[in-house]
Amino acid sequence: MNPNDQTTLVDVLLARATSRRGITIVKGHEQIERIDYSEMLLRAQRRLAQFQSHGLEPGSQLIIQTNDNAAFLDAFWACLLGGITAVPISGGNSAEHRLKLFRIAEKLENPGLYTDEQTHQRLKEFASAHDLIDSYASLEKRSVDSAQQAPSANAPVSHKASADDVAFIQFSSGSTSTPKGVVLTHRNLIVNTHSIIAGCDMTQDDHLFSWMPLTHDMGLIGFHLTPLVCDVDQSLMATDVFVRRPGLWLSEAARLGATMLCSPNFGYQHLLKSFKPEKYENLDLSAVRLVFNGAEPISVELCQRFMETLAPFNLRADAMCPVYGLAEASLAVTFPAMDNRFSSLTINRAQLGIGQTIQVLDNADAKTGIDFVAVGKPVQNVEVEIQSDSGTAFADDITGLICIRGANVTSGYYKEPELNRDTISPNGWLNTGDLGFLHDGLLYITGRAKDIIFVNGQNVYPHDLEEIVLQAGLVERGKLAISSYRSGTGQEESLIVFILHRADPEELVEVGKSITGLLSETAGVSVNALVPVNRIPKTTSGKVQRYLLVQSLESGELTPIRQANVEAPSAENDSTQTPAVSAAQDTASQLLAICNAEVEAMSVALEDNLFELGISSLTLAQIHAAIEDRWPDQVDITDLFDYPTVAELAVFLDSKSAA
Repeated sequence: MNPNDQTTLVDVLLARATSRRGITIVKGHEQIERIDYSEMLLRAQRRLAQFQSHGLEPGSQLIIQTNDNAAFLDAFWACLLGGITAVPISGGNSAEHRLKLFRIAEKLENPGLYTDEQTHQRLKEFASAHDLIDSYASLEKRSVDSAQQAPSANAPVSHKASADDVAFIQFSSGSTSTPKGVVLTHRNLIVNTHSIIAGCDMTQDDHLFSWMPLTHDMGLIGFHLTPLVCDVDQSLMATDVFVRRPGLWLSEAARLGATMLCSPNFGYQHLLKSFKPEKYENLDLSAVRLVFNGAEPISVELCQRFMETLAPFNLRADAMCPVYGLAEASLAVTFPAMDNRFSSLTINRAQLGIGQTIQVLDNADAKTGIDFVAVGKPVQNVEVEIQSDSGTAFADDITGLICIRGANVTSGYYKEPELNRDTISPNGWLNTGDLGFLHDGLLYITGRAKDIIFVNGQNVYPHDLEEIVLQAGLVERGKLAISSYRSGTGQEESLIVFILHRADPEELVEVGKSITGLLSETAGVSVNALVPVNRIPKTTSGKVQRYLLVQSLESGELTPIRQANVEAPSAENDSTQTPAVSAAQDTASQLLAICNAEVEAMSVALEDNLFELGISSLTLAQIHAAIEDRWPDQVDITDLFDYPTVAELAVFLDSKSAA
């Protein structure tokens, strides 16, 4: 089939029926599974026959929730082949993850559910405990066990897709309201994957390798669909494997000859925390030509440190490739030029408001500035414009709302007419909700306008978090605003709760504790600081101007009440690290102190199984990093799986010390 005739993803997959390229599924050290694209087509057809036997037909919707990459791909492609709308949802053990699934299911049109038996059981128990049993019963009618082998006897009924058919719906991680679903068509995805291929000069010699979950647009679109469209090899590592053993990502990339890698900023930071050069004497990254960095704010310092650390292992000095994209754009919006991939500017932090002209500083003025990475120019078929709140286009060097337009951009959010009117202009400009500016034709991202905060390894929405607090009656409506603070190093964002309170700040101490516990339990996020303010600034239309509050905090005008064990801006600029532990304490007590410092909204006991507490992979990695600081080179992250309680791990550590 001529590539120009491939107007849908189904056309692409059918054209790969004779391809010798494919996917390497990395499940662990020396644990791999190879699936050629031709085999992926056959597997998807068998799974489609199974779906159709469960009543799923063209126009149906199927929630896909599995951490097994091969099982995910079977279901995803079965949906596309059968005209079923795929709805990928990230998995998780928290109540918020399960509630999110039910919120999405209630919004969809009688969807089915594809997941494993254990998750089915946990959802049933959750539904029973939260008055959602009717919702579960509806899902159960068309549920499919992902571990059940698809039959090979029944022939599926194929569906002829068109370019404007919906391929899948990418849902956000809303907390109190129903998450927002980005509707993506075959046309959107075909256009953007071709733009990505052109933007990074992808050729038949390339091999893409990702640990990102397939429920994330960078993982699914960037590192699965794009190499499939280009007909090049790809490798997918299970996300939890990367979290446990980040160094394996590089080792396997070198062994497989990968040429392109990707990660959000925090992934590079996670790897550097545990990377011991002496353990990788034979690591050779000379085949890697691009290391994509996107999906969250990018730290200049961290990028430089990553490149310097891996330079002795033959990683090219110009490999780091900062990019900008979002699900609404079917992923890619801007790429740097391949001959000038990494550049940055130092900007006066006081000149970053909407409508303000930026002030570029030199190194002598660095103390008053903040560094921003250039994320390049628009990829093919995408337009980028910086606009005011009212939709007026700004000239270069003026900060404003980043708006995008093109054939890759979603036509709207699923069943959200009001949101669509507010977000997409009549002439097709979509407001991304991000702030930035153009300088010498390059885009720089400066922060969030109102919607997305990246904190604790996840995207959250301030208005959702505010609603949690308001519904609990902890603060009166109109007296609350939640935003984030980006530390001086730019490596992460910290959640800040602003409360209108003109009396003694000490009166807010207990309220702060309640808010911190509530948001941790309900939304899985950590509050860095509670900040009393004299007013909540708003626009003439009543919208809260969160960025003005953050600016006041950064300038020292406000005094925070610390809530979390992380750095917050303050007059003293004090910071706390892993809790101090006395050498006189026994090993178990020291481990217990570490675990309780990292695990939010619950108390860890000696005999508690860490994995049964439902902690996230990111928290597990933080616990291991703290243990590594206290007992260097004594505990691998995989040891936590063999000794999952504090008591067992303490015995293990003591035995190593005695040896």
